[in-house]
Amino acid sequence: MATDGAGLLNFRDLGGTPTASGRLIQPGRLWRSEMLTFLSPDDMETLIAGGLSDVIDLRTDYEVAGSPSPLRARPGVAYHHFNYFPAVDEGATLAESADWDFESHDVGTATTDDAANSFLMMLALRPDSVLAALRVIANARGAALVHCAVGRDRTGLTVALCLTLMGVPDDLIARDYELTADVMDTVIERQWSDPTYADQVGDRSLFDIRPRAASMLRLLAYLRDVHGGALPLLRSLGWTDSDQAALEAHLLGR
Repeated sequence: MATDGAGLLNFRDLGGTPTASGRLIQPGRLWRSEMLTFLSPDDMETLIAGGLSDVIDLRTDYEVAGSPSPLRARPGVAYHHFNYFPAVDEGATLAESADWDFESHDVGTATTDDAANSFLMMLALRPDSVLAALRVIANARGAALVHCAVGRDRTGLTVALCLTLMGVPDDLIARDYELTADVMDTVIERQWSDPTYADQVGDRSLFDIRPRAASMLRLLAYLRDVHGGALPLLRSLGWTDSDQAALEAHLLGR
């Protein structure tokens, strides 16, 4: 592996994560991080040398317009943008985009955990984006780097779905989600130097919520109890056997 994060504070390679069957997620296939705005030219070269082939940007249209990815037009890297939030006015801030509730949207039964509910909201209201992101990962020729703003919830849901589809135990998925808490203060401090976030988001509490393993465990338990697991739910949304086979081949190796 040629990169240790290259200037990213919340970077992780999911390689080495074991599945329940004893197989391992292969290194250099699935990466996660915070937004890429602060990458230097050398940082970008390090990521590309390390095998980066695809960037999956899960931020809103507002975030992307105000703070575009430096890898958006980089030769040799495919850039993909998928919004996990409901469609809102083009000028809406991130806080306005994220202002959802179960009463205003018919998305089914809520859990008692706010973070788990936000994951369910993304699945219910933006299945198109979720499936599209998973398909990019499944078909990446090298490392697929998934990111949002902090690299917590939108990124966390995507990575969790990939891992549970591969049979990674719930506790390991939850542990990975919670790791972002260790670097959140530093990530947010740097992020607030970007006017897109400092001047428009306003309510910093949206970012200060610490990821908890219990929230991810609640989501995975809900998917299993209500839908029989993530795979049956995703199949009902359009995920195919070919999609699943491609994801397995990319993450676990042929």
